[in-house]
Parts: sequence; C-alpha cells; structure tokens
Amino acid sequence: MDKLDRIQQLHQLLISHRQAMSLRALAEQMECSPKTVRRLIENMQDYFSAPIQYIENKGWAYVAEPGQHLQLPGLWLTAKELQSLALLLHVLENFGNGLLNEELKAVTDEVHKLLKTRGIDPKSLAEHIKILPLGNRTIPNNIFLQIGDALLKQQQIRLQYVDFQRKASTRTVSPQSLVYYRDNWYLDAWCHKRQGMRIFSLARITQVLFDGTPPAQAISIPKSERDDYFAGSYGIFAGKGTHIARLRFRPSIAREIAMQQWHPDQQGTWDADEYILSVPYGDERELVRDVMKYVPEVVVEAPAALKSNVAKRLTEALKHFQKS
Repeated sequence: MDKLDRIQQLHQLLISHRQAMSLRALAEQMECSPKTVRRLIENMQDYFSAPIQYIENKGWAYVAEPGQHLQLPGLWLTAKELQSLALLLHVLENFGNGLLNEELKAVTDEVHKLLKTRGIDPKSLAEHIKILPLGNRTIPNNIFLQIGDALLKQQQIRLQYVDFQRKASTRTVSPQSLVYYRDNWYLDAWCHKRQGMRIFSLARITQVLFDGTPPAQAISIPKSERDDYFAGSYGIFAGKGTHIARLRFRPSIAREIAMQQWHPDQQGTWDADEYILSVPYGDERELVRDVMKYVPEVVVEAPAALKSNVAKRLTEALKHFQKS
C-alpha cells in the first residue's frame, strides 16, 4: 500500500469515528506501527492542511467547524476503490443490453453521488478510465434473468448445457452463486446428475427448461464448504489443489511475475535473477493457457505431466504454423 492509500485509509478512520483515537488504536486498525501513523498525521497536516489535533488524554481527531465537510484537497480514490468503482460502472452500463437499464438507474445514481462526495466527476471517470473486456461472451438476457431468479429464490433449475468439447447434456442444478471472472459470468451450482459442485459458464447454457411443475427447493451448500472447494485449485476450474506447479521465469519477465498473484496460496522464490513461482492446481486447463502466454520466458519444472502437456501444446502449435 503506497503513501496516498495510507493517507486515504487514515482519513476515512478519522471521519468515521466521533471520538478521538490513540496512535495505537489507529495503528491496529491500519495494521502498521504507531510511528507510521504519526508520520502520516504530520504529512496530512503539512501538505493537506488537515485539521487533525491531539486531544489531551484522548487521542487524535479531526477538529472542524460545525457542519464543515472534511475532504482532503487533491486526494482521490485508492487504487482498489478506483478499480472496484470503474468495474461496477462498466457492468451497470453494459448489463442486460438495455433490458434492465431503467431498473439499474437508481443504483448508478447512488454510485455517482458517492463519487461526487469525493470530488470526482462521474463523466470524467468514464472518459479517462477504461475497462477493456477481453474474450467476453454474449449471454441472452432471458437466460441470465432466469438463472438469477432461481438463485435468489433458492430453486432448482434445469439447463441444456454444451461443454468445452461441444458435448450437450441436460442438468438439474441447485444454484449457489454467480461469479464474474475474466469478463465472463459463471454459475457455481450443485449438480444433481454428478452429485457434486460444478461450475457452468453461462455462455454455454443454451436453454432453461420448464415442465410446468413448480420448481423444487434448491440444495444449499454452506459457504465455508463452497469456499473450500473453489479456492483450493487454480482459476475458474475448481476442486482440490492436488498438484503443485513449479514455474521458472527468465530475468526479462521475472520482476513482473513477482508482482502478480496467480493463486492465494502461491509461493515465490528468487534464484539469482530468475523467479520461481509455485502454485497449487487440480485441473490444469487454465494454468496451461496462462503458462503459454509467457512462452518462451517461462519453463515448467514440475510436475512432469504438466511439463509434458505444455510441450505438447507447443509442438502442435509449431506444426500448424509450419503448415500455413
């Protein structure tokens, strides 16, 4: 977290607490040292003329005129806030291809009000912050709405689904959660056919089926179990992380990779100028695609099966290039 993010964090703590706070209490909230908090207070006083004062035997607080709105001049959004708001506005503006625009207008208006209280013009944000979807697939409005309705009403739903190998099947599922991942929507659901948790790409659902009977109550899987199932592996392909991939990145890309998060439980070490990244995975499909993006600056060191499959993909790609 950089200095401006820290200042924004301290600013929000001070305006949200009516009572003065000690340096130690502020440090605990911000997960830093009291010395760091004191230095930030001095920076805010010196550079932003922030009316922060020490109240004897109580601690530090904003001291302002009654009714005065405390806003630090020139202090914008943190990187995390900006990313979240920009993505939210992008989804709101593009969601439903116009079908729900009127219903979502109230939500958009509230977001705009929030931005204005921070001294940010929403139009300026839209003009200067870009969200570039990559590989997003169109979802028919009726399918999205039917799945969302079943999810919120906790009802089972029957789907016609076409998998990655273009194999069609009919599934009865109990929806658990919708996931927006890499510019596409996915459904986490209990599959009654497979008797287990599965992930369905909404773009691969061709039809929602109805037989005229009232839908059955959905099976509810505890959030802790869902989190354990979906967080254990790599990317969107869930399941337990039964393997550990060991990837060695060349010096030209090593520092860039060292700043990235591929998995919450990843491990990274330096070997001279090369960076070694270890990530757990169960299903290798998404991991192979991510590794391929960095060829030839990456080498798969383990496990042998992953290394062999990446090499196979490279060989097949070379054959296609040679034929063309």
